[in-house]
Amino acid sequence: MVKVVRFHVLVVASLAFAFFVLCPRMVGMAAVIANTKNLNAYMVVFTGALLAVPLFGLMFFILSRFGVGWAILLAVLTDILAAVLIGLFSWRSAFQIIVIAMFLWVGIVVAEFTSKILFG
Repeated sequence: MVKVVRFHVLVVASLAFAFFVLCPRMVGMAAVIANTKNLNAYMVVFTGALLAVPLFGLMFFILSRFGVGWAILLAVLTDILAAVLIGLFSWRSAFQIIVIAMFLWVGIVVAEFTSKILFG
């Protein structure tokens, strides 16, 4: 069943999502990619954002269907793929990405557990 949403509610919700998406890590990576490939950083940001739209759908599908663990695994794989694509892959960076993902997963588990204790 498709939900009918008022346009202004959709715009406000989408703007809130856009604020979540906006983060220094993504902009920093766009700058690294632009510098590595000698490209205009604004064009990398704009084009990358367009190409990311279907990937957001894929991530949402994985998260809703299989859970946060699989979504984090997909994020790790795409981070490693990005490093390969720009020619900056190393086993050290892959290991660091995996360790960061493990801390992220632990943080999610601890946050959920702690919030249940504190707020019922």
